[in-house]
Amino acid sequence: MLSPNKILSSCKETLHEKRVATGRAFSSRENFIRALEVDETAHGRNEERNFWKNEDLDLTPPSQWTWGWYDFSAFWWSYGFSVGVWSVGSSMVAMGLNSWQSIICVFVSHLLGAIAISWHSLIGAKWHFGFPVESRVVWGMYGSFFPIIIRLLVGQIWTSVLMMQGGYFLSILLRCIFGSAWHDVPNTIPISVGVTVQQLVGFILYTIVTAPLLCLRPHHMRRLYTIKSVVLPPVAISLFAFCIVQGRSAPGASGSFKPGVPSPTGSALAWTMLSAINACMGKTSSIAVNQTDLARYARTPRAPFLSQLISLPIGNTLCAALGIFATSATQRAWGVTLWNPWDLCNEILDRHWGAGARAGIAVASTGWMLSIFASCMGVDVFPFGVDVTAFFPRWLNIRRGMYVCYLLGLVIFPWKILQTSTTFLRFLGGYSIFLAPLVGIYITDYFVVRRGNLWVEDLYMARSGKAYYYTWGVNWRNAVAFTVTFRHEVGVGWERLYSLGWVLGCTISSVLYFGLCMGGGFCKKERGMRFEQAYEVQGMFLGEREGPVEGLEVSASDSAEGEKTAGESNVREL
Repeated sequence: MLSPNKILSSCKETLHEKRVATGRAFSSRENFIRALEVDETAHGRNEERNFWKNEDLDLTPPSQWTWGWYDFSAFWWSYGFSVGVWSVGSSMVAMGLNSWQSIICVFVSHLLGAIAISWHSLIGAKWHFGFPVESRVVWGMYGSFFPIIIRLLVGQIWTSVLMMQGGYFLSILLRCIFGSAWHDVPNTIPISVGVTVQQLVGFILYTIVTAPLLCLRPHHMRRLYTIKSVVLPPVAISLFAFCIVQGRSAPGASGSFKPGVPSPTGSALAWTMLSAINACMGKTSSIAVNQTDLARYARTPRAPFLSQLISLPIGNTLCAALGIFATSATQRAWGVTLWNPWDLCNEILDRHWGAGARAGIAVASTGWMLSIFASCMGVDVFPFGVDVTAFFPRWLNIRRGMYVCYLLGLVIFPWKILQTSTTFLRFLGGYSIFLAPLVGIYITDYFVVRRGNLWVEDLYMARSGKAYYYTWGVNWRNAVAFTVTFRHEVGVGWERLYSLGWVLGCTISSVLYFGLCMGGGFCKKERGMRFEQAYEVQGMFLGEREGPVEGLEVSASDSAEGEKTAGESNVREL
């Protein structure tokens, strides 16, 4: 462990280097431009600049493989204790489901999500690249920009939603500190807008306060989730316990609700539960697509698998159950249904104003803000930063991209989405029609079509004859599978779309893509190899640690379009 003197000395050296670099940057126009540019590769500026590669689009070097199985467990366990999970469980009650039906829906949806996430993560953990580079394999070099744009939009909307939620809790924290001086500030914003002056100010302040934390390096931010996994469960459990005490003497059984809508039965119940499951799947869709971004930092190829498969459904189901029973207790005790935790905290202050309540809610609000920031950074802001580098690789790396995401989040005000449970659930379920086909195709392509065999050199070359150039830079098979799946889902009818969207989209896209890939010799060479044999053949990362593979030479061109390159070989044994 470093001594304080060594830490201070290191900080002084770093500051001195920064001052020297800043002075050099302003010494000439050329130096200024060079200072704005990011490194060409993950190993520095040691090769000619390539539009398809920079320091973060390049394969992650072994020095950054820092995430162990326990880090992935902490990530998903702590992710379960979040505002969104608490809210989703409670929102199902508004659809007419009882407590245990809602909990079943939460568990099933997150179990399905965990299966998709765990399998998809194996790709990033093996090859150590992120989503933009992975998309080149499936969509083609130019076609890859389409799924990146979809994910950019989803990530940006979610970032703004979570920033707004953080603003709600910061406003509550300020109320706890300043009391009526903050709470009684006149609201000059019309009620129809759906936000108050206090909430809007909290939204802006939350963004400013948390922005410096975006400096955390991806391979270091695992510590954030370790802290969150320890801090958040006591916060959620304490809030739950308070609500249970409030409802202890109220009429009605624990977990029961005054029906806002008639409880569905028969086929109506089945469709309602499917809709609830799909809404939760919509919440995990973006995470399932994102997973290679985090998995690329895994210490071993298997580190993310079981840790995520187990911790994700358990943590999410537990927090959702706390939210459901807390909502039941407060409804029976106070006569109001509070599915948003920030509304619950405000109601507690209204009914139990005093030093104890103010201190407790202040701690809870701070904990929820930590939860919101950590979740937002891991599943929205960080993936946005990864994606945007694909469009501006010369100027943007992941860190700069995350700041771009935060700035854009300030101009998207999503309080309408957060106003009602119905709107919230439809928002979650709606965009799953875009993301579900992506998950199905990506997993099928890697594990079935290519048998885990990729050609790394061709991932960064957009030239005719290279493995992932396909037809004018687009893999038409994938484009057809995605388009047909999307049109089929829309054709089912909007009434059932939200009930079947995720599972249906994932299944149809997988089967259709597999069928299209089986003709014409597509990926014939890869299918003839052992699973992930190309990783061994290319000597991945061995040159950085142990040296090249003996007795093997790699020529990675043209393997994808088998009908055009049937006579060529990617691997030649000497």
